[in-house]
Amino acid sequence: MIEPIEKQNISNIIFQKMLSMIIEGEWKQGSMISSENELKEAFGVSRDTVRQAIHRLSALGILRSYHGKGTYVSKLDASFYLNLMVPVVFFNEDDGISILEFMKAIQVESVRMACECAGDEEIAVLTEYMTKMRTMRDNDYEAYFTNDMGYHRYLAHLTRNNLFEKSIDIVEKLLHVSLRDMVAFYGSEKSIDQHEKCLQAIQERNVVEAVRIMSEHYDMLIHRLRRWLSMDENERKKLTA
Repeated sequence: MIEPIEKQNISNIIFQKMLSMIIEGEWKQGSMISSENELKEAFGVSRDTVRQAIHRLSALGILRSYHGKGTYVSKLDASFYLNLMVPVVFFNEDDGISILEFMKAIQVESVRMACECAGDEEIAVLTEYMTKMRTMRDNDYEAYFTNDMGYHRYLAHLTRNNLFEKSIDIVEKLLHVSLRDMVAFYGSEKSIDQHEKCLQAIQERNVVEAVRIMSEHYDMLIHRLRRWLSMDENERKKLTA
């Protein structure tokens, strides 16, 4: 059978072309890219199409625009390539399981390192996140989730590895709605208990216990997300209404 040719979104094509120009060094780090009008003429597309591509690259932290000065290529470090995960998986909800499995590995190593390096000031920061999570647990799921992610982001920060921190940002972007709504559905009691026990293990320099609890926490999230993704959209809405 002759199959129809798949139509491609013009904006996505321009996005990929511009991304390739950055990766291949045609637009180098710190350099100003061509203006919207110049790109419009060069690609033979509308200015709006060019603008959409620039906005996507800017949202990924690859480009940065300055009013009246133009748009520049941001610093290209290892996190730049991690950013490229976002457009690959952003529209595939089932990839949430793979993302959480990846995050489990990152966070287990984070708590292992935190047990070795966390001092009184670092413990105080984690404790503050815990306090806010308890305060918001029953009446503001958005604020609760923000502080929950803050707790995990700070653990990643303690590794002094910017890729670990970037991974948390990616998870927050990709799974924000699902994880927040899961809190509304499942509640936060078990999660808070796991966070508190993990913090206590870090304070006691108990690496084995901290790793065990963080592994248990992500296994729970993965199990809950599998169940959550098995529901249809209407069922989810009813449960979180």
